[in-house]
Amino acid sequence: MPGNDLARQIKEHLTARQVVELYGFHPDRGGYIQCPFHTGDNHGSLKVYDGSKTGWHCFGCGAGGSVIDFVMRLFGLSFAQACLKLNCDFGLGLTGERPSMAERSALLEARRREAQEKEAAAALYREKAAEYRQLWEAQKFLSPDIVGYIHPLYAEAAKKLPVLEWWLDQNIGR
Repeated sequence: MPGNDLARQIKEHLTARQVVELYGFHPDRGGYIQCPFHTGDNHGSLKVYDGSKTGWHCFGCGAGGSVIDFVMRLFGLSFAQACLKLNCDFGLGLTGERPSMAERSALLEARRREAQEKEAAAALYREKAAEYRQLWEAQKFLSPDIVGYIHPLYAEAAKKLPVLEWWLDQNIGR
């Protein structure tokens, strides 16, 4: 069970930027990322501090803390589990256990795969959103009240828009 000494060593060895980047977040030049702990954060309200002021703080939901707190919240872990995860993921060797090269390689490959899946999901969402926008405009500008007849694109929009709207609602933020 990791104690205060392990936590202190982790905080000394790792910066908040290193931790958030390892888990797939990329701070902008100001050190901000979109907060993974609340919805609706489109502009990045979580500040990642480096240097003498290590840690992070979200100005949207008020969450904040050390690198250990970040990992606890991100993965739903206890303090001890978060310390062990950071020790293992960064190969710090603070508990005397270092992952083998094969284990580290497998972990990196799993992270790469996860990042690819996330990007593919985001691309699909953007594609569906563009389709929704196109059909919404067709329904708006090709209404029978405007053009005097039922335009084929208007009929297609009337049919597909509810399904697309449902899909977009179900997949937002994934």
